[in-house]
Amino acid sequence: MPQALIRTSPKVVCAAALLGMLLGGCEAARGVAEFTDMATKPAEPKPFVLETRPQNPNYVPVGSTIKRDAKRKTVDEFKKLEAELEAKRISNEAAGTQAQSLGKTPPPAPAQAQPTN
Repeated sequence: MPQALIRTSPKVVCAAALLGMLLGGCEAARGVAEFTDMATKPAEPKPFVLETRPQNPNYVPVGSTIKRDAKRKTVDEFKKLEAELEAKRISNEAAGTQAQSLGKTPPPAPAQAQPTN
């Protein structure tokens, strides 16, 4: 079987090449895209963004072994935290019990039909 020849116009080939360069991030294609308003340059950040973000952030890489000194809690602080958590547990259990009791109310009786004259 003979293979069919596919004819493509030069415009289609150029458009495909330009699209490939644009998607590939080619700087020459970026300039052409910006000139034809198909792409825009990133805007400058607002002043409040520049003021609030550090110029040289110190990122901690993933998997690093950087250690930070943490303030250790005293025994009294742990006991206070334990008491707060216990009070919250009791409060949550009471709310759950109340919700269960409210869910067990019997359904209302059907409305009585009015007699017709």
